Amino acid sequence: SIDYFNLLFDSDDSIEIGKDITSIDHLNFEGVKNYSDQIEAAKTKTQLSDAVTVKYGKINNINTVVCAMDFSFIGGSMGSVVGEKIYRAIEYANSNKLPLFIITSSGGARMQEGVYSLMQLAKISTKLAEFSDNGGLYIVLLTDPSTGGITASFGMQGDIILAEPNALIG
Repeated sequence: SIDYFNLLFDSDDSIEIGKDITSIDHLNFEGVKNYSDQIEAAKTKTQLSDAVTVKYGKINNINTVVCAMDFSFIGGSMGSVVGEKIYRAIEYANSNKLPLFIITSSGGARMQEGVYSLMQLAKISTKLAEFSDNGGLYIVLLTDPSTGGITASFGMQGDIILAEPNALIG
């Protein structure tokens, strides 16, 4: 995956938000592979705690909150941890009057979490509306792929919406 933080931030002294939040198997989901095993395999494969990383740092000397989704972590799917990390990012940007930049890369909601996953879409959209009402600047970069509930919710709520050339968006 692309390390957007190294590309965007002026230096390496960024601060990660929500680093210790990790997914659990609320529903005791069992498919071909149980969900707890999927989470652990994704953590090992990607060296990430979940499908989004949130950091605060400077872009062109402007303090900014950046959320970068990673498709290699269970298809970049949105579960309760992704929702909580993005929610905290919006709260941090809102309370500190900082711009928010979200880079999407997702197949949609994480089916292994059922309604917990779907609830994140409304949770984030509501927080973004509050952020917007408070004058916050929200920029989105849709990367390949950006599909499902992510696109249907916060992917299309930006003040500025950018997309990678030839990105699958749906």
